[in-house]
Amino acid sequence: MDGYNRTRFVEGLLERYKEELPSFTIHLHPDAWTLNSGSRFRYDNQYVVGIGFQGFLDDVRAHRIPVDFVEIFHESGVRYFEGCLIVDLLDYRPTKPTDPPLEIPEKTREVLHSTSETLWADLCVINSNSGGNLTDLQALEIEARILLATSAPLCLDPNPHLSRIANSVLRVTTPSTPVSLKRKASALDAEKAEAEKARKEKIIGFLAPDSPRASRQ
Repeated sequence: MDGYNRTRFVEGLLERYKEELPSFTIHLHPDAWTLNSGSRFRYDNQYVVGIGFQGFLDDVRAHRIPVDFVEIFHESGVRYFEGCLIVDLLDYRPTKPTDPPLEIPEKTREVLHSTSETLWADLCVINSNSGGNLTDLQALEIEARILLATSAPLCLDPNPHLSRIANSVLRVTTPSTPVSLKRKASALDAEKAEAEKARKEKIIGFLAPDSPRASRQ
């Protein structure tokens, strides 16, 4: 049953490799973010010619490997840990949008998991590296090995109660989706508060006795 406990797996993975360097690091600044020590990308414009970064932070937030970057990860020698990627997030953004950036960032580690899409992308990369000569049988064998190494053990007991228990454990132990990496929750709340304040002031202005609109009625 331990194999169905996603949180326990993530905690164990991070503990086993706590002294290792991550697969890559994301630096979150107030107005932009960087991947390792590369170029800066604005949160509202994440496109570079030939490389689409749209959705990259969303994939990280959802704890899944960005499928569009699987080939780049292979070419760059990005390290995988038991089929997963370990990512360091260094957040320099202040709690209040009016405060200066943090000198010492908040550091967290996230684990990105493979999906059926990244599995297909892995097979395409392997096929390309082999000169495109991979047969269907070889592809199936490679897929089986990857699934065996990265998937939870199958529950072969026909007991429906055990299956429901296993599914429930997997569901409730899956790490919750964190706050958007693009904007901090506090910043979003502040913007919503300002928008609500402006809306109320506008309404009050319309209803004020000395307002031009009121005087015409």
